[in-house]
Amino acid sequence: MDRLGARVARARGSALSRTRPPLIFQSSVKAAPSVVFDAFFHSPQAWLCRDAQIDLRVGGDLRMCWQDACFRGQFVQVDVGAGAARFSWRMEGDLLPETMVVVRADRGGSDGETALEVEHYGFGVGDDWDAMYVGATRAWASYLKNLRAVLEMGVDLREADE
Repeated sequence: MDRLGARVARARGSALSRTRPPLIFQSSVKAAPSVVFDAFFHSPQAWLCRDAQIDLRVGGDLRMCWQDACFRGQFVQVDVGAGAARFSWRMEGDLLPETMVVVRADRGGSDGETALEVEHYGFGVGDDWDAMYVGATRAWASYLKNLRAVLEMGVDLREADE
């Protein structure tokens, strides 16, 4: 089972065994879980992207754009009360198959703190996937740092052309 309780096939020799390890980012944010979850899906323009259209429901579409690229996805799991969502991720115009992202915002160890986890998985192996895997690693690390800065200090760390 994965982090949202869905069964995941793990057969030897299957396509899943030819994927890279998932990218897993964990962070503690000094804000309530509902605030962190809302930042992800109701105001990502404040810390992640420049434009977003999000229909936060199972089967709902999402699209986020930066100055140089956009991605599209669709929600396959949404549990607002639990602060969890899973959605597909595919850059517009990219020939590679979609990947998946899981976001969980749970109550942290201290009052008013959130234990945030973002898991991005489904990256293939090979030259075609290298740039996407490295780019996603760098991007998530940077943007999640920015999410903390925005929610905890009210400061957006992004460059104007980012």
